[in-house]
Amino acid sequence: MQLRRWVSGQSLLLLAAVLLLFMLRDGAEKDQEALSAAVRQTEWTVHLLAKEQDYRLAKWEPESGAYLGAYVVQDKSIGGSMDAFNRLTGRKHASFFKYVGYGQPFPKEWVKEVIAAGAFPQIALEPNGGLEQVKDDAYLRGFADEAKKAGVPVFIRFASEMNGSWTAYGGDSGLYIRTWRLVHDVFEKRAPNAAMVWTVLNVPEKPIEEYYPGDEYVDWVGINMYSVKYHDGDIKRKADMEDPLAMLNYVYNRYSRTKPIQISEFGATHYNTTDGKRDNEFAIKKIERLYGRLHTYYPRVKAIYYFDVNNLTEYNEMRKINDYSITLQPDILAAYRRSVAGDYFLSGYSATDSEGQPSVQRFTFRGNLHAVDGTVFADLSFFTETLQTELVRLGGGTVRLIRPPERKTAEGRLFGWQSDSGYLDWINRPIMREGTGLPLVQTVRQLGYKVKLNGTDIVIEE
Repeated sequence: MQLRRWVSGQSLLLLAAVLLLFMLRDGAEKDQEALSAAVRQTEWTVHLLAKEQDYRLAKWEPESGAYLGAYVVQDKSIGGSMDAFNRLTGRKHASFFKYVGYGQPFPKEWVKEVIAAGAFPQIALEPNGGLEQVKDDAYLRGFADEAKKAGVPVFIRFASEMNGSWTAYGGDSGLYIRTWRLVHDVFEKRAPNAAMVWTVLNVPEKPIEEYYPGDEYVDWVGINMYSVKYHDGDIKRKADMEDPLAMLNYVYNRYSRTKPIQISEFGATHYNTTDGKRDNEFAIKKIERLYGRLHTYYPRVKAIYYFDVNNLTEYNEMRKINDYSITLQPDILAAYRRSVAGDYFLSGYSATDSEGQPSVQRFTFRGNLHAVDGTVFADLSFFTETLQTELVRLGGGTVRLIRPPERKTAEGRLFGWQSDSGYLDWINRPIMREGTGLPLVQTVRQLGYKVKLNGTDIVIEE
């Protein structure tokens, strides 16, 4: 009898837990709708307009505009043809990329095809056997030598997405950094035409910083990101509300002041096996939003590659979920054509590297801003990374910022907040991002900058 009562009690507890879970999901979806609306209404952008040439261009970095790139090797409908992709999209693309497993030969024939199409190659070199296989040996030196022989710019995207648990080269940031620096040094010595691209996935954000090899070992910072309707094929993990611009913010804010940003892979699904529905409008909206706003909101994005692949037809069973291809979808193809038609997207490249050339750049900061009673607060990272001020902690939550070289100062007490990261947790509740910062307008004026407000644009001038 006691056992029966215990089981009955446990069943009631389990039923209550299940009901609570459904209530949480329902409430979370409503909360998400409200938060998303609030974010859209207060989409602040800070623009820093420099007057002096205080930035030096990175290797093969265009002074303005973004290289237009794509991945088409696996698009069976066009036979992987770069020329066919250019014709269909109405634009010659400046660059194409290809995956190469570490230990495989340098893809000489493919590189010749890229050059024949009037473009330059990016090679995603992946040590899928683990970082221990990477050594300063004949293979690596020979690979670099072949890159030099190409005679054009070559992007080497080594060991990308290391911030995730799905690669064979994540998990040990110390070993990763040592290996990266080894590869960098070999290419720097033997292939001066090669630029090293350090690329992460947009999530998880937390481990990204610990894998950064350092400014002197990285030429470009890249990010891979995808607009999907569900995460990992799980219908309970909705992702359709995720904004591709918000996906970009963390990496862009952290690294764009000192490095050109490359969107190494972007794709928007129009069919998924999770709900079995076709939704071309979803892909169109995501493509138009990202490509249509880079010039205004993210001028430090200097290259973007579209991932033109139908994963449903590929060999990897784990990835047979989404179709990102655009060449067989006339309406999506038309949207892509419209989105990349402007002069901002570059179809060519300079034969002369302008690395180290002084340049006036426009810098922006988005996402980690918070408004309270008409006052906009900027995260501390804006002041230390974008404005490059020195930070002195005075105690009691008060800080002093020092603007070099004028040594003008601003002091204030830090204010903390939580904002919607744009991502959901496993029961579809918004994941909140912690922010700690200072009143934006008041602080930058103390530092000697001029400030102009234009709607949700905050323009800061030296």
